[in-house]
Amino acid sequence: MRKIFTIAGREYRAMVATKAFLLSITMMPVLMLGGLFTTQWLNKAGGIKERKIVVWDGTGELFQQLRTSSIAFNAQIEVAMENSNNDGIIEEQTGGLEQFEKYLLERAPVSEITNEYRSEISEKITKGEVYAYLEIPADIIVEELKLNEATSLQNIKDAIPAAIFRSQDSALSQAKQWLQVTLSKLIKDKRLAASGVDRKLVENAEIPIQVKGMGLFALDKDGNAKEEDEGNVLAALFMPFGVMMLMFMVIFLAAQPCLESVLEEKSQKISEVLLGCANPFQLMVGKLIGVVGGSLTVFSIYILGIIWFARSQQIEIPIQIIPWFVVFQILGVFFYGALFMAVGASVSQLKEAQSMLLPIWMLMMSPMFVWLIIVRDPNGAMATGMSLFPPATPTSLMLRMATGQAIPIWQPIVGLIMMVVCTLFVVHIAGRIFRVGILWQGKTPSIREVFKWSLSSN
Repeated sequence: MRKIFTIAGREYRAMVATKAFLLSITMMPVLMLGGLFTTQWLNKAGGIKERKIVVWDGTGELFQQLRTSSIAFNAQIEVAMENSNNDGIIEEQTGGLEQFEKYLLERAPVSEITNEYRSEISEKITKGEVYAYLEIPADIIVEELKLNEATSLQNIKDAIPAAIFRSQDSALSQAKQWLQVTLSKLIKDKRLAASGVDRKLVENAEIPIQVKGMGLFALDKDGNAKEEDEGNVLAALFMPFGVMMLMFMVIFLAAQPCLESVLEEKSQKISEVLLGCANPFQLMVGKLIGVVGGSLTVFSIYILGIIWFARSQQIEIPIQIIPWFVVFQILGVFFYGALFMAVGASVSQLKEAQSMLLPIWMLMMSPMFVWLIIVRDPNGAMATGMSLFPPATPTSLMLRMATGQAIPIWQPIVGLIMMVVCTLFVVHIAGRIFRVGILWQGKTPSIREVFKWSLSSN
């Protein structure tokens, strides 16, 4: 044990007492989660974008109304920009758009549309002289829709001609979204006027009824009501995602150095010197204990930063899952650290390890492929199955627990037992591979040879 803890202490210092360690724990959250927080800031920093749009109005009625609507919208955008610290004002006045845009509408200088004009305006769009071109067909206003029981809504939509929007980013254009909403409203008003229906009456009738989501209701010992709020939708979605990514980052930052350390010692013949002082099992277990200590250091740094950020933003974080997180983190580091060490001992260069690491990477990342399904239904078959699949258990269970929904207590317990058994088995098998591979020289062993090493007890 003295030798094991000596090796563990050396491995811990080699992991955390470096500039690379400080850089990695700083950059990893930025690379993983930075996009979630920088998009809105970048949109605000970019200011207001002016979009020049040429409109050909075949009806002769809609262009002026569209221009009036755009002027009113642009004024709202300027107000929203001045109050950019208030997200509620931004969402209300921009219709939930991702960035600030003003629309400058110009009437097309032709009375009749031709293919030559379409080509000409497309060239101007390509050169950047114009942002987009909108073509409104003359028969887009259908004041009387003939409805009967046999007529489906899709048939009606297909019968009404569509306005054509052309731009270089038409698939993702916010201008197209705004024009669709505005045109629909204008034509709806014309249909109501043609039918003799007061638009205000229709608007009042269409005011939606809210169904407010709330948490569970309970009474305390004194009989006072305790009611949980619905909470923020984004927080309910991305809090579990953040917990999942934290588990992944901690395991990754601990497992990757295992591979690099073994490869370095093997290539520089350091492992042969170490094996003169300790047997392969002591060397491997010592390294694993050292990286587990390093992973706990990483987690401590991250969790303190998360708690500080959450309090500054008045975000409630699930503190109650921290003990479970630590236990599954330790098991996850042992599990994947042993596999990475076995791969590192089997090869001589990092590029040779890539093919062997691919299946391990797939196991480690498997919960990320279905995280949204798990968050939406934490007690569903998919979530339960992933929680009881040991390679995915640490990440999947933390993802489920972070949702705040009640998880049957037997599932974390069974998952813990299965993870312990599976980790002991993996460490045992990886130890056999490590014992043979650490002194292996020459050609890279095949998967079949590595499999034979795992079965060998000599």
